[in-house]
Amino acid sequence: MKKKLIFGGMVLLALVLTTGTFAYTYSFNTATLGSYMAEGPFATYMPSSQPPNWESILPEDENGSEILVPVAAGDDTELPSQFPDSGEHWDKVDEQPSDDLDTYVSTQGDKTWIRDFYNLSNLSGAVGEETINGVTIYFRFAAGGDYTIKIMAALKSNGEVYEGPTLTYSGTDFVTESWECPVNPSTGEAWTLDEVNDLQAGITVRGNSKTNPAIITQVYVSVDYVFSQTQGEVPHGGLFVITPHPDYTGDMLVKIYLTNISELLKAYKYINMKVYMSNSLEADKTPNYQVLAIETGVVVFNIVGGSAESYTVQITGGSYRVMSDNPDEWGTGWSIVPEFYCEVTQR
Repeated sequence: MKKKLIFGGMVLLALVLTTGTFAYTYSFNTATLGSYMAEGPFATYMPSSQPPNWESILPEDENGSEILVPVAAGDDTELPSQFPDSGEHWDKVDEQPSDDLDTYVSTQGDKTWIRDFYNLSNLSGAVGEETINGVTIYFRFAAGGDYTIKIMAALKSNGEVYEGPTLTYSGTDFVTESWECPVNPSTGEAWTLDEVNDLQAGITVRGNSKTNPAIITQVYVSVDYVFSQTQGEVPHGGLFVITPHPDYTGDMLVKIYLTNISELLKAYKYINMKVYMSNSLEADKTPNYQVLAIETGVVVFNIVGGSAESYTVQITGGSYRVMSDNPDEWGTGWSIVPEFYCEVTQR
């Protein structure tokens, strides 16, 4: 279920001080700062018109799927033949898309039930918390001539072998069939990430005779899951624009504070924001940003000479992780929206 929240605007707080210091809590108004000798203010400021979209951090359920392909031999390698002869069985059935008769394994020379298992690539999934809805084994095969073969999808989980329905097929045209497993047959419960990553998949097959083989050219597994993103990169966007008076050429000190740390701690395990200020001394350094985090609560920038027409303060990166994929489990009074307090001082 999609978890959404609408955030209202933040309260404006502007303090004009005779010392040439101003303070401002992020909102959508313009203000005049301090004093510039007798002629007027030494600077003006306004919030950015393109602030970060903090609502995008809220966990939101999304559906996903991923294909896992053979990467190594499994516990059984019983099919007697492969084409070409070089390499191993698993690399004859791992192609995406299928290459049909270019690479395959077959029952050539054997007319009994035999099996190949393959170890698969791991599920990378999304960056968050996944609930696996099920796995489906796909296999593509044909008969080597105008006769009937029999085949089943097979999997191995928790040391046990399970097989899908027996399919009967006649003909030389390749067909793709599948076996869906919404739950792990070894437990009767939803698949876990570890179980998917330990899964072996393959086929159990019987040719018509020693000279009438079954041919298998592709095996893979599709994993369907629901995930909620609980960590990632913080949204980018502007915070403030500071504009010095045209006649002011003095130095300035800019401090950006987090003012609602107690509320943020109820929603975030951590949040680290890369704060950049154009034309500051820090903008010429490596890295050219300051990290604003819950643990520190403030970053500082220096302006020398006030020579630029304006100075922008913005978030250019960073990372976060929220408490869980369900905001109902977060602390009472949580907030996912950082509130910023800007202080500029003449130096």
